[in-house]
Amino acid sequence: MGNANILVVDDEKDICKALNILLTNEGYAVQEAHNGEEAIERVKQENFDVIMTDIKMEKMDGFEVLKQAQEISPETPVIMMTAFASVGSAVEAMKSGAVDYITKPFINDDIRLTIKRVLASRQLQMENLILRQELSQRPAAFTNIIGSSEAMQKIFSLMEKVMPGKSNVLITGESGTGKGLVAQAIHEAGPRKDKPFISINCGAIPETLLESELFGHKKGAFTSAVEDKKGLITMADGGTLFLDEIGELPPPLQVKLLHVIQSKELTPVGDTRVITVDVRVIAATNADLMQRVKEGSFREDLYYRLNVIEITMPTLRERRDDIPLLLKHYLNIFTDDAGKNIKDIDYEAMQALLAYDWPGNIRELRNTIERAVVLADADVITLHDLSDKLRTLDIEGVSTSSLRQALDSFERDYIQRSLTEHKGNKESTASALGVDLGTLYRKLKKLKVETS
Repeated sequence: MGNANILVVDDEKDICKALNILLTNEGYAVQEAHNGEEAIERVKQENFDVIMTDIKMEKMDGFEVLKQAQEISPETPVIMMTAFASVGSAVEAMKSGAVDYITKPFINDDIRLTIKRVLASRQLQMENLILRQELSQRPAAFTNIIGSSEAMQKIFSLMEKVMPGKSNVLITGESGTGKGLVAQAIHEAGPRKDKPFISINCGAIPETLLESELFGHKKGAFTSAVEDKKGLITMADGGTLFLDEIGELPPPLQVKLLHVIQSKELTPVGDTRVITVDVRVIAATNADLMQRVKEGSFREDLYYRLNVIEITMPTLRERRDDIPLLLKHYLNIFTDDAGKNIKDIDYEAMQALLAYDWPGNIRELRNTIERAVVLADADVITLHDLSDKLRTLDIEGVSTSSLRQALDSFERDYIQRSLTEHKGNKESTASALGVDLGTLYRKLKKLKVETS
């Protein structure tokens, strides 16, 4: 993770210099402090992603640096450095809150891997915190929809405007983008939440059966109709009817559905009775319905009846900043389901997951994490646990948000919204964010958050 800001603390200047060169060559920003007092002053003035401190130093030792650093910036991970003979001290420091330790003499590869692991772990912890904060601010019905990107904020805003009304909604977007979740959330957040939410995939049922499923039938209407059957539209009375893959609805049934929407009446197959229904129709499709209208396979009048309000779901490629949040969300779910104790995803695996284009969108990502959790042998998902197409992905030169950039974007947006909510009051904002005022000021400066 390039651009991470690392503070190296050791009273041996040669060691500081060697670590500075090593970590700078890895793309990190590195600062040195040659005693504990200097280190704490720097932590007070600046936000660091990692602090590496020697344990044995004059005046203020590494234990005191750890203690004071945790008080000033509790979210910043601290790595202890110690001679091999004093490993016991480092273990004791980890019990006090250090995240890891490195023994002297150093092995460069061990340092590189430790830093990457700690940064990736911190990234996921921060994303988990932001995820919980994001979810707490949305209507309860929206909590299954994960995202804080600009694209998803627009979706949430549109959903909030749509949910109180009765207007029909058309949700468009590629397969796997979460159209069904949005439909259900609109229902559950609206005035029809206590009435049925009935869902049917128009492309999954043969045409000969689909009419009976939607409109119901009278006993004896056809050979297998041994009793009266209530249709899904009637079952949704007072609530919401979700028609997934509406583009696959056969033309004869398009006529009947249009009649239901216009007149609020339907007649079951083989029956003469007219049934009055009150349903809100939410339809979804990954097809270009307007193109189908032009081709004559979809009725134009039905299209406009359904498309009173259109919600176009972004692809995962268009909201890459949400990928870490989604990964953490599904990691939590599948870890619990599998009864495992998988804590995070390592740096190389995360880079591959961020660089991939996700043609199957969220559904593909979800399946990827479920598979990785099942296959993982350790408490961290590694590149080895991912599929071949991810393991062999060439991420060099791929134009994606880095983990650091993704986190900065999340933090900046969230802090800005919290400031607005608290009318610019920094004390109230810091309290709401769960950080001290000094940490908030450092984040405002580092993330260039507008405060006026």
